[in-house]
Amino acid sequence: MLGLLWAQFYGYEGHPFSASGHVASSAAVYGSLINMIISPRFHSWLIAMLPPALIAGLIGYTRIILHAHTPEEVVAGACIGTTAATLITRALPPVPSYMVHWFAFALVPVILFFHGYVMEAEPVLKQTFYTSYYFFNQNIGW
Repeated sequence: MLGLLWAQFYGYEGHPFSASGHVASSAAVYGSLINMIISPRFHSWLIAMLPPALIAGLIGYTRIILHAHTPEEVVAGACIGTTAATLITRALPPVPSYMVHWFAFALVPVILFFHGYVMEAEPVLKQTFYTSYYFFNQNIGW
């Protein structure tokens, strides 16, 4: 939505810059779950960034191939998602070793639930932005 606001303010008529939400959310959710499974084995920030970065790379590649986002938008989404997953991993206490296998079982249903699940989020976000922007523009004079 910030990309749409930026485009509206500066009169950009083409495709406004919008970080890939698919890449950011996939890296944050799946990266966090994977980090919870393997986190007892490491204590490094760099290693905690690898699983979400790998997920962001895979999802980002598909977004570029589908022409849904530009490489810059994918990189922005990857940075957001990788940062979120790393911070979540570092903020949570270590998972007890006897519970690690339960996180592995949680990862599979999450992947199966979200895989191929189509939400019309982008048109809804655009419509929400334009409706609220024009409302505020008429009432406040943006």
